[in-house]
Amino acid sequence: MLYALFLILAIAYNWRKFLRERSVFYTSLIEAKGTAHREMILSHHFYIFIFESFFSLIVAHLISERAMSIGFLGLGAVYITLIIAGIFLYQSFIRYVEKNTGLTLWGSFKSHLIKELRVNFAIVLLPMLIYSLINWTFQDGVYEEWGNLWFIGMLFNLIFVSVLTIVCSVVIMLRLIPNREIIEPEYLDLINKRLSQIQMPNMRIRWIETDIKNAFVVGLKILSFSNQTMFIGRNLRTTLTLEEFDAVIAHELAHVANRHIHKRVIDLLKNFVSIIFGTLVLTSMIIGLAALYLGEDLHIHTGAVTFACFSVFIGWMIFNYYLLFDTIRSHEYEADAYAVMELGASLEAFKTALQKLTSPEELPEYLKARKPKEKSALGSWLAKYFSTHPDLESRFRSVEYKILRGLPFNYYVSPAQKVRKFFRHLLDWKVSVPLASSFVMLTVWGMMHIKSGMEAVAFIQSSSTEAILKKKKLISMINSRPQLVGPSLMAYVIKKRDPRLIDHFIKHGADKGKVLVYISQIKDFDLLQKYYPLYQDKLTEDEYFLILRKSAQMDFTEGYRYLVNARQFENLNRDYKEDVTRLYKGNRLPASENK
Repeated sequence: MLYALFLILAIAYNWRKFLRERSVFYTSLIEAKGTAHREMILSHHFYIFIFESFFSLIVAHLISERAMSIGFLGLGAVYITLIIAGIFLYQSFIRYVEKNTGLTLWGSFKSHLIKELRVNFAIVLLPMLIYSLINWTFQDGVYEEWGNLWFIGMLFNLIFVSVLTIVCSVVIMLRLIPNREIIEPEYLDLINKRLSQIQMPNMRIRWIETDIKNAFVVGLKILSFSNQTMFIGRNLRTTLTLEEFDAVIAHELAHVANRHIHKRVIDLLKNFVSIIFGTLVLTSMIIGLAALYLGEDLHIHTGAVTFACFSVFIGWMIFNYYLLFDTIRSHEYEADAYAVMELGASLEAFKTALQKLTSPEELPEYLKARKPKEKSALGSWLAKYFSTHPDLESRFRSVEYKILRGLPFNYYVSPAQKVRKFFRHLLDWKVSVPLASSFVMLTVWGMMHIKSGMEAVAFIQSSSTEAILKKKKLISMINSRPQLVGPSLMAYVIKKRDPRLIDHFIKHGADKGKVLVYISQIKDFDLLQKYYPLYQDKLTEDEYFLILRKSAQMDFTEGYRYLVNARQFENLNRDYKEDVTRLYKGNRLPASENK
């Protein structure tokens, strides 16, 4: 019911927009330059309706009780179902438009839309659906077949599934995309010339029989097997001159000559391995440092540590995908330069071709009337660093720079090289001297702190009670760590088991919660009975939990039972209770081992 409500709201919203722009919309259709222009206007209107309807269903799903129970395949199925239903609903809308404009629209638009859907599905959704299906089919057996080496199995599975997806996608695309063989001699001669240059004269080349301003290569070449296919959109024939067409073909075949499809599969694998291993290393470091620094307090900061680990994982994943997209963009720079510098394509023709192919379609009046929204800073950043293609100006500048400087076509300053350049900059004395000075000062401070702390520990361990009581300097140090990590100085006082010393330092500000934790650590029940009743009302829940947990961890049975019977235990957080109970039971030895 919720889904139907949101879908009705989306339809009502689109109808309200149409009524507001109805006269301009009709005028745009009537004054369109031809059938193709009308099809473009209706197609744009249809996809906006589908997108907003799909978005409404996603919102309905997220706020429903079954949120997040649908996977990628489920989303794909919803989208396809919505498109099919949308075609039937949109037919009624077009009949209404025909009635008010006197135009005949549905027949040609239906044919155009079906062709467009076939192409879009084959290019965008099909590879992802095939990958998901193949991965779902083979994934379950990885853990059983590989056992403890499941991670290696996952890597082999990723390679196998990726290669199989590419191979299968080509086979289905040839059946799904409206295409035909190239027979026009003027185009055939240009293409055969370029194929001979890259030594692949038998590569399959097909026209896409629909209005798409693009050309692309799919498939793999592995040893003697090859199913690589280049698809060329019909608009490249109608929009570009022969010289511009030749430059675009040279660019696409440059991807083939430099094995960019193969490299992309390897880069995806490297990205996967880097994310997994990097996350394991970084989270291990965070947990280790947290354990060293927080010591016994770690267990009350698990939420913060978990958040830090999750944040590092997200940051590391974003960084790796930034590197992946940078590598993909470098392939475009490389293909541009290879087409011009190695295959001899005209740079000027290449420039004008890309400008024509990336210019937006002629917009109808009802869209021109809308005020374009400026891209946000985040949107601009994402478009720059997480896109597969660089902007045109940077591509043109890159080719011109390589030609001017006599650089190889594959010259590119990668992020790793930029990092090395940054570190070389740090060696400059203006930067390195202040950094080195700061490091030396921090090191000296740390060494002096450790030296002072260890002298205090040695003094407490070797001195009498009277001598310790007279040492005023210890009062200011009692809650600090003698070393940079580990317990505070009070832990060494507790080990003396002297109530006079404990009372003295508590009076002068020693942390009462830590005092009781350290008493549990040395398993002294008499001291626990003496001090716990005095300070139990001043303890926070976290402090009580740490004392209880330490007694369970040390198998301090008397102290554990005493603390469990305290009134604070009844109000203790449920997760804390389960943790200490599990820890205490795990540390208890069987009766046969206690004998």
